[in-house]
Amino acid sequence: MRRLINSSITYIGLIIGILGVVDFVILVALGVGINFGILFPLLAGIVLITYNLLKIKGIFSLSKIQNTFIRRLIKICVWSFIISFVLVVGLIFSNADADNYSEVDYVMILGGGVKGGEVAKSLQFRLDEGIKFLNEHPHLDVIVSGGKGFGETISEGEAMESYLIANGIKKENIIVETKATSTMENFKYTKQILEAQTGRSDYKLMVVTSDFHMARSKVLASFNGFTPYGIPSKTEPIVFPNSVIREYFAVFKSLFVDMLLGW
Repeated sequence: MRRLINSSITYIGLIIGILGVVDFVILVALGVGINFGILFPLLAGIVLITYNLLKIKGIFSLSKIQNTFIRRLIKICVWSFIISFVLVVGLIFSNADADNYSEVDYVMILGGGVKGGEVAKSLQFRLDEGIKFLNEHPHLDVIVSGGKGFGETISEGEAMESYLIANGIKKENIIVETKATSTMENFKYTKQILEAQTGRSDYKLMVVTSDFHMARSKVLASFNGFTPYGIPSKTEPIVFPNSVIREYFAVFKSLFVDMLLGW
């Protein structure tokens, strides 16, 4: 029985590895921009394919490593990744629904990519959700936050402002932040702008961002002194798994680099 289970795990690992490589090939063929969420399945897929093929041929396996410490360390790392990934995915899905409307001070839409001076599809989804909410609550001002990323000809904040104006939102109701290059900086620089304009920053925000991104955004908003509520926008199904993978690593980056180290 143990041999059958071990053999099944080997072939399942091989299939998962192949799917990781296929995922990368399909997304590249579709012209999706390369990021770590897309590269990781390729790299992990190559490792899984190589390891399991060597195991099938009897050339190498974890059990053949003589050093007990190294063997146990590898197992701990693998299980730590699996458990932490499940926990982070659970956190993402638990925050994927919109909060019931509460009286907020501002709507804040987070940047998410610009192509050729125009908002990317994922960012358009965020903006459309924000416009819907603003049309229902026209007394609110909206903050758009995002700097200029690699290869972008215009800051995300400026592109978002243009999109909002083109869709009926008045320019005087838009506050534009154009320096942020991370989620932490979205809230950090927005806090500075509000403090300069009003003398305070302890505001209630209705944060609009992608569904997979909402949990971390709320944590970072709270860390910067805001009280966050959320309206998640959809993510295209074909890139959702990769977005979740990318977000998994971003969660730990935000926790250790942004919050603990303060870099």
